Amino acid sequence: MDVSKPAVDRDTLAFRRFQTELMLTFSRVHQQILRRTAARLDAAGFHDITPARANALIVLFNARRPINARELARDLGISEVTVSRFLTKMEADGWVERTPDPDDGRAMLIAPTAYARDVFPRLVDVCNAVLDDLFGGFSKGGLTGLADELGRVQANLEPGPIDK
Repeated sequence: MDVSKPAVDRDTLAFRRFQTELMLTFSRVHQQILRRTAARLDAAGFHDITPARANALIVLFNARRPINARELARDLGISEVTVSRFLTKMEADGWVERTPDPDDGRAMLIAPTAYARDVFPRLVDVCNAVLDDLFGGFSKGGLTGLADELGRVQANLEPGPIDK
């Protein structure tokens, strides 16, 4: 019994290699964004905040209201366990405060502290510098097209039967 795989034509193989390289590029770009953000945060004097924690602050400020860890995890695209771990550090460092959720006795609401609100303009400056680094040279139309295509990639990766 022959269990060998069917031959793959050169065009298909070349396309698969191209897809693989593109997937690896996504990973490299993500790592570069994290390194650049960390460097910009450090240069701005934010030595006690990581890019992930800065992202959490941005989500909290964008919410314009206290939110729970489940919402924060969803908006960041990470697990609640991960959010819980870095919220503990952020609270200890004075970036966020947690208060009981009046609608859910098991949950806590998270909000930026007065300190975080005071330094928020500097954090926005850092974020804007990273955005300029990341999207320099793009037109609005180019970014719109990129956003559309990345949205398509993200939709392709939405949880499905294989993720259960």
